Amino acid sequence: MVIDHVAMLVPDATHAAEDLRRRYGLDSEPGPYLPFAGTRGHSVPLEPPAYLEFHTIEDRDAAEATETGRRVLAVEAAGGGLFSWCVRVDDLEAVSRRLDIEIFDYTIPHGDGTLRGWRSASGPAHLPFFIDYPNNGDRVARWRAAYERVAHTSSPGGFSDLTISGSQSEMLEWLGPHDLPLRFVTGTREIAEVRIGTPDGDLVIR
Repeated sequence: MVIDHVAMLVPDATHAAEDLRRRYGLDSEPGPYLPFAGTRGHSVPLEPPAYLEFHTIEDRDAAEATETGRRVLAVEAAGGGLFSWCVRVDDLEAVSRRLDIEIFDYTIPHGDGTLRGWRSASGPAHLPFFIDYPNNGDRVARWRAAYERVAHTSSPGGFSDLTISGSQSEMLEWLGPHDLPLRFVTGTREIAEVRIGTPDGDLVIR
C-alpha cells in the first residue's frame, strides 16, 4: 500500500499551475475531463507513479447529478484546497471484501491489448479511497515520461508526509496494516497538509 495521489480543488487551473510553478518549482499538464464528477483534472507528476492532482469544476449540472460531484461542490463551498487522497493496493478485491465497499471499474481497452484507466473503491468522503491499475502496460514508464516532459525545477520525489485531521483510530481501522507516512492532528476529518520531498527539503502544500 502506497500513497498514489492527492487531489485539490482550485477555482482557476491556469492560476493554480502558475502558482505551483512559482512557489514550489512544480509544473503540470492538463488531464482528462471526469464526467462522473463534472471536473477537469490537471496532473503534477511526482516520483513515478505518484502525482498531485488539481481539479476545476467544468460542468456544474453534471456535478450536481452525482454523489462524487456533490462532494466536489461541497469542497468548493468550503473554500476549496486539498480534499482527497488515494492509496494504491495490490489486492483491491481483498479491500472490497474487508470493508464491504463496491469496486468501480473505469478501465477501457487500449490498442496494444492493455487497459487504460483504473478501478477504485471508496467510502465516506473524509477517508481515502483505494485504487489499482490492472493490466495497464508500463504505467511507470508513462509517468516517468510525463515527469521529464513537465520539467520541474525543484526535482520532486514522492509524498514524504500527509497530515490528517480527525480520528486516528478510524483512519487506521479503515486502512488496515500499513506503513504510510501519516501524521495526525486534531481537526475536522480532512487532509490538512501535504509534504513532497526534494533535494532541498520538503515542499509544504496546505
